[in-house]
Amino acid sequence: MKKKTASILFLMAAMGLCFLFQKNLDEKRERFLEDNYVGYLLPSKIAGPVSLEFSGIVSDFLFLKASIFFGERILESQPLEGKRLASYLYEAMDIITDLDPWFWDAYLIANMMLSWDFNRVDLANQLLLKAREHRDWDFNPAYHLGFNHFYFLKDNQKGAEFLMEASDLPGAPTYLTTLAARLSIYENQYAPAIAFLSETLKNTQNPGLKKQYEKRLKALIIMERLERYVHAYRSKFNAFPETLQDLVKKGFIDSIPDDPYGGRFFLLENKRVYTSSKLLPVKKE
Repeated sequence: MKKKTASILFLMAAMGLCFLFQKNLDEKRERFLEDNYVGYLLPSKIAGPVSLEFSGIVSDFLFLKASIFFGERILESQPLEGKRLASYLYEAMDIITDLDPWFWDAYLIANMMLSWDFNRVDLANQLLLKAREHRDWDFNPAYHLGFNHFYFLKDNQKGAEFLMEASDLPGAPTYLTTLAARLSIYENQYAPAIAFLSETLKNTQNPGLKKQYEKRLKALIIMERLERYVHAYRSKFNAFPETLQDLVKKGFIDSIPDDPYGGRFFLLENKRVYTSSKLLPVKKE
């Protein structure tokens, strides 16, 4: 009976804190960022003991707040950049996964945003290594570590090691072994990123993140297709096109596709296809 009473009192106190935290949140949010939003997170060394047996509930609550915070920016196509936002994301997900070390959604969101949006693959990998330690039955942490090392860090050997590790775990996609063996072939190609995001989308339930991944996948598919036409142009004329407009002039494509992020596709000096948006939402004037 005493335990039940204590549980009820804890939940009432938690609801009260939630109400106080929520009050005037919209007005305070920008001020939080200016003052360093990270400072408003309760460290896991404190949150853990205070939460008692309710650490899972506290973890879920913190995850919800962080998801809402970043989800609003994604849905409104606001740029995700800056050291403070990256630090807040990392610290929030680190605390959440201290409270619940098996919480895969927290690891996944942190990895995708830190690596793709904030260019902080180092922080993403720290959390993935933590996930790999606690979720030793799950192929996903090693799978994402493998991709990050290959695609972002250009470390094919380490990427292959992680992908081979992932391929031996239950539920791993059958193509992982082959992909690990062919990393050197795929170097500087968009095909692996397309395969990676396609697989990630299958396991993504969050609507905001799903929309973000679909947009990124669409952009990568366009760039991969344009690169195929660039190489077809070279095969036919024994020279690379000077600009993508040459593909239109020679009838390879009808027009240069629109970038889903609002930028424009162009050829780099090494004749790779890229976009002025850098796969991030272009802020409208």
